[in-house]
Amino acid sequence: MSESHVVTCGSCGQILPADALVCSRCGNFVYRGRLDYYASQATQLEAGNPAQAAAIWQQCLPLLPPNSPQYQNIIQRIAQLSQMQGQPLQYARPMAQPVRQPQNDKPGAAILKTLGSMVISAAIYAVVFGSLPLAIGFVILMLIHEMGHVFALWYYGLRASPPIFIPFVGAMINLRESPPDALAESVVGMGGPLLGSIGAILCLALAFEFPHYPVLINSAFLGIFLNLFNLLPVPPLDGGRITAALSPWLWLLGLILMAALYFYDLRQGVNDWLLLIIFFVALPRIRRTLQMRHQDLPYYQVPRKAAVRMGVLYVGLAVVLIGLLEYIRVRATLNF
Repeated sequence: MSESHVVTCGSCGQILPADALVCSRCGNFVYRGRLDYYASQATQLEAGNPAQAAAIWQQCLPLLPPNSPQYQNIIQRIAQLSQMQGQPLQYARPMAQPVRQPQNDKPGAAILKTLGSMVISAAIYAVVFGSLPLAIGFVILMLIHEMGHVFALWYYGLRASPPIFIPFVGAMINLRESPPDALAESVVGMGGPLLGSIGAILCLALAFEFPHYPVLINSAFLGIFLNLFNLLPVPPLDGGRITAALSPWLWLLGLILMAALYFYDLRQGVNDWLLLIIFFVALPRIRRTLQMRHQDLPYYQVPRKAAVRMGVLYVGLAVVLIGLLEYIRVRATLNF
C-alpha cells in the first residue's frame, strides 16, 4: 500500500526515483534530451548574448549530478560568460523549437485509467475481505489519499500520470518530471496522507453516527492504517518523500522500523512480501543520497523554517493517526 513518485529515463524508459539524475540501467543522464537542447541553444547565444546564454546554462544545473564533470564545466562556462556581460547585449533570436515536455493524459483518458484500475482493485479486495461494500469503501478512501497528491502536483505544475490502483500495493503516480527540490517533493508526499487522513476521520465520524453500518468503522480503520503506514520514513513511501525535506538520515530509522515490522509479522506466521519489496526498492536511493552527503546537493537545500513546519506537521499527523487506531481498538469491534 505505497504511493510511489517516479520519473522515467528519457533514453531507455527505465522508471527511476523522483530525484534520480542518472539512469541506473543505461548510465545516461535522465534529462539527456533537455540537456542537449539547452546546450545547443546556449552555445549559439554565447557570442552575441552571454547573459541569456548563462541563464540557459543555469537551467542545466538542477538536471545534472553536482559531482559530475559536466556540472563543473557548466559552472566554469557561466563564470566566463558573466565576465563577458560588460559587452553590449543583443536580444536573442527566437528559439527554433521548444523543448518537448512530457504531457499529462487527456482528462477522459486519465479518468478511465483511474476508474478502471479502481474497479479491478475493488473486485479483488471484495474477494479478500468477503465484502463488496468494504472493498468499495477502502478503494474510495485510497482515491481520496491519491487526490491529495494530485492537488499538490497541480500546485507545483508537475506533470504526472493519473493514479493507477494496484491491488495489495495501493496506487502509483508516475511523475513525468522531477520536483524542483526536496521541499516540493515533501509537500507532494504530505498531500496524500493529509487528505487521506481527513477522509478516514470523516468516515470514522459517520461510523459512530450510524453504528448499525459496520462497513463504516471497518473502512475507517483501513483508511487510517493505510495513511499511517505510508508515513514510514522510507522512500518510495510518502513518509520517505516527506522526510527528504528534513534529513535523509531519517531513512535509516525507517529501514529499521520496516525490518522490525517484517520480523514481527514473521513471528505471527505472516511473510509480508510487500515490506520486503519496499525495503529493497528503498535501498538504492538511500545509499546514493547518503554517499553524497558531504556534497552540497542543491536538491536537499530546504529553508530551516519550512523544514521545521513540515516536521511538526509530519509528527503531528502520525501521533493523531496512532491515537485514532488505539481509540478504534478500544471502542469498536472490527469485522473483516
